[in-house]
Amino acid sequence: MPAPTKTFRVFVSSTFTDMREERSILQRDVFPRLEKYCAENGAKFQAVDLRWGVTEESSLSQKTLEICLNEIARCQKISPKPNFLILLGNKYGWQPVPPKIPANEMAALLQALAEDGRELLETWYQLDTNAMPSEYLLQPRDQDYTHYDNWKKVENKIREVLRTAILNVHFSATQQSKYFSSATHQEIVAGALDLDEDLEHPSGHVLALERVLSGLPHTKDFIDLDATGNPDEECQIKLGALKEELKDLLGDGKNYKSYPADWNGDKPVLEDPEAFAHVVYEFLKDIIEQQIKLVINPDEIKHEQNLHQTFKNSLTEHFSGRVNVLEQIGSYINKDPDQKPLSLIGASGSGKSSVMAQAIHEIEEKYPDAVLMYRFIGATSGSTSLISLLQSVGGQIATAFGTTLESMANFENQSALYELSSLSEIFKQCLALSTSEKPIYVFLDALDQLSNYEGNSFYWLPAELPEHTRFIISTLPDLEPALGNTSIIHLPVLHKMEAEQIIAKWLDASKRTLTPSQQHYLLDQFNETGLALYLKLAFEQARKWHSYTEDFTLQDDVPGIINDYIDSLRVEHDEEFIQDAICLMLCGRYQGLAENEILEIFAFDEELWDKFLKNTHQRHRQELIDIRAELTGSMKIPIVVWSRLFLDLEPYLTERDADGVPIIAFFHRQFNEVLGRRYGLVETEK
Repeated sequence: MPAPTKTFRVFVSSTFTDMREERSILQRDVFPRLEKYCAENGAKFQAVDLRWGVTEESSLSQKTLEICLNEIARCQKISPKPNFLILLGNKYGWQPVPPKIPANEMAALLQALAEDGRELLETWYQLDTNAMPSEYLLQPRDQDYTHYDNWKKVENKIREVLRTAILNVHFSATQQSKYFSSATHQEIVAGALDLDEDLEHPSGHVLALERVLSGLPHTKDFIDLDATGNPDEECQIKLGALKEELKDLLGDGKNYKSYPADWNGDKPVLEDPEAFAHVVYEFLKDIIEQQIKLVINPDEIKHEQNLHQTFKNSLTEHFSGRVNVLEQIGSYINKDPDQKPLSLIGASGSGKSSVMAQAIHEIEEKYPDAVLMYRFIGATSGSTSLISLLQSVGGQIATAFGTTLESMANFENQSALYELSSLSEIFKQCLALSTSEKPIYVFLDALDQLSNYEGNSFYWLPAELPEHTRFIISTLPDLEPALGNTSIIHLPVLHKMEAEQIIAKWLDASKRTLTPSQQHYLLDQFNETGLALYLKLAFEQARKWHSYTEDFTLQDDVPGIINDYIDSLRVEHDEEFIQDAICLMLCGRYQGLAENEILEIFAFDEELWDKFLKNTHQRHRQELIDIRAELTGSMKIPIVVWSRLFLDLEPYLTERDADGVPIIAFFHRQFNEVLGRRYGLVETEK
């Protein structure tokens, strides 16, 4: 298994209209070179510029800023360093009214306003008590306000009313910032000025470039103007303060650099565009080079073990309930008079993997000296083949007892490790290494996902275990007849009370709640199946409900709720693009694709380009056309086209390993089955 591929994802933050030349240089002279450099070193480079990709739908639903901030967080998650590039000019930029206002702040603001101001805010903001804590949400633009010029007048009035009210209330500087900061300023706060403690300090990997422009006239695309057409002094003060804060943070002349430009009739022209490109390329390349060196080729078995540990932790994070089944597994671990393996049998979507993960977690805490081995079949490419699975688990057991599979196979007969019959005997020898001081506990989840039905015969599974070895497997009811030599536990459906406890945990973690009628409806619909998967899917829908949402409906089975969700995506995404993206994942070798593969396939799709341009916000449409023409058609579809869809699909996706490369796939096989039928990739059941 090769070393994991490293992805470097850099968010480009700049104002809307004044950085066209710089972005052209980046697209033409910098990003392609970084992509090539990374590819030559087994890595990937992705540049994210959301100024190209803000759709009309996003603007109408007031989601522009949310999309930007979410994408910054994703860059930080994927690429701890580098992940943020700042371009600054003479424009502070669009100052959006807050999409969300905490309820306690809104109460203070309303109290400080006259009646007409209160009416305006109460018209455009609606209280959502499903948020924890409660908050007021800016409502979507519809009817007369779909045209930006009409909305701009209302937005200016809302901004004026909010700022007037703030003069009469006692808000902290942090509370005030969202009412006065530009979108770009808020991006920079999220990407550099106010990072979580677990993120790298920005001075080591964030680059800010300030354009020093001489001869700039009063033109709205390059400088903020007030209502009289003169430079907006307040914006210039805020922009100046932002630049000084960044200089202090990043080091003036170090990670904060300036470059000269001159005004040339209708646009700025850089004095030395090659130097600009060189600075950005060398800065990012040096950090990427350092990071690539840190990606050490790991031990194959250890790497596989770590991948499954991460998967297990994701399943136990908010686990609740299943006490009886866990007690039965615990009793089996403590004493099994028959010395048989234990099989956990449950329907697809019943929650077997989560129960197995929680049982593993409890055993880790209770038996720290035990040799505990576990695999979630299908979570990695190496776990789907029975031979690879037995090699990996057996090798890990052998290492724990100071030996190797090779020595147990005896060095003259290494081919035995690649023949299932002989490997099975060696694997059983590994299980016999257990002692009272060092017992062996093996968990194999989802045997039904072994490729080519290799698991159906189960002759590799010991009918009788050594005294200090326990072996727990999980699978679908279809395979139960082949497991007659094992003890059987049937996983029942979730009880409504258990479901209520699980929902409460999930809501708390999401900082959400539901109204009583919404919760009753969700649980009643869940009760039709009792499946843990249904509960998860219903929750992901329900956590988006507001307290004022009246039209909340859920299909009462898993296929229905999956199809309904995909249908709902058509409001903000092109239907053919949704279908193409999903089909690409489903047709991947491991029913998933690396994100870079998805982007490469869509990169030069002319039909997608036409649709993308049509849906791009009108303020950026011509800019895109001009830049693409300048780059002679070599400019790729902006990554935001995929990112917005990914953001909506993310609750149902997982990242799995495929021969050392992380791929994006649906987290449960029922998605593959339901969506495969939806798009004609598998035969519909008759």
